[in-house]
Amino acid sequence: MDFKINELSQYERYKFLSALVIPRPVAFVTTKNAEGKHNAAPFSFFNLFSEDPALVVLGFSHRPDGRSKDTINNIRASGQFVVNMIDKSIIGAMHIASADFLPEESEIDFAGIDLSPSQAVDVMRITESPVSLECKVFEIKDLTERRALVLGEVLAIHIKDEIFDPMTRRVIPENYSPIARLYGNEYAWLGKRYTKAIPTRDEIREKGLQAGDIPED
Repeated sequence: MDFKINELSQYERYKFLSALVIPRPVAFVTTKNAEGKHNAAPFSFFNLFSEDPALVVLGFSHRPDGRSKDTINNIRASGQFVVNMIDKSIIGAMHIASADFLPEESEIDFAGIDLSPSQAVDVMRITESPVSLECKVFEIKDLTERRALVLGEVLAIHIKDEIFDPMTRRVIPENYSPIARLYGNEYAWLGKRYTKAIPTRDEIREKGLQAGDIPED
């Protein structure tokens, strides 16, 4: 089946693309408004963009009624936010925070999570999160009246001790399992891992590697 994007409705584009480009990590973003109240909201249009500068990207859309979301309002005003990764310890909090709360309400009060001070930004991180990325706005790109991309420059990283090996200065993959968004109400955890270095041209010729192969060492 073939489709041209301009022949699909906005709803169909979202459904097709969000169901096909999977899995996607979920950013549990904390921000602070002008009154000092913190907000926490999950976003699955999110990924790492670059390491130098260290950039993450968040995709925003307006609410169905046309209102912009509290998170991007706070980011525009303060220029700061924290991306908190999600594992099983806070998966319930993520689902609770996805509900449509009133602007004067904080998802944090309902989600049962705690906040801790950040190192480099004036926005608190989620204490229970396995990883928190403290960010300042690098650029906000308004794509349409309803959609925007936020590029955030990572200024500091918080990693829980149990997923970090101080000797090798590496993440312990067996101890780190962030949630992945699929489509609709579907989510997943990381499945079985495999390890394989990028093959050389000689290995490709000698072993006759083909699409679909997971060659063994």
